[in-house]
Amino acid sequence: MAQSDERRACRLDFLARFSDDWNMTAEQVRKAREQAPFKAFTIYLSDQRRFEIPHPDFLWVMPGGRTIGIADENGAAEIVDLVHVTSLKLNGAKKS
Repeated sequence: MAQSDERRACRLDFLARFSDDWNMTAEQVRKAREQAPFKAFTIYLSDQRRFEIPHPDFLWVMPGGRTIGIADENGAAEIVDLVHVTSLKLNGAKKS
């Protein structure tokens, strides 16, 4: 492998590891949803929106784990790519 190819591979590997640390994962969302007893929480998105999750039925992880579905009390639902989820906060706790 040429030296410039090695540098590029190293740089891409570093960026991939760095970006993974900042993205919310399907497993993190599942853990918040499935904790027992359930504690209501808020999901924050990169566009400054937030969604209150008062009950596990208001949130689901889509097959493949890349997107989540969020419902509101009026029955409306939204599909959100996990790339846009910046954090989740248990109600009554500081934002994580």
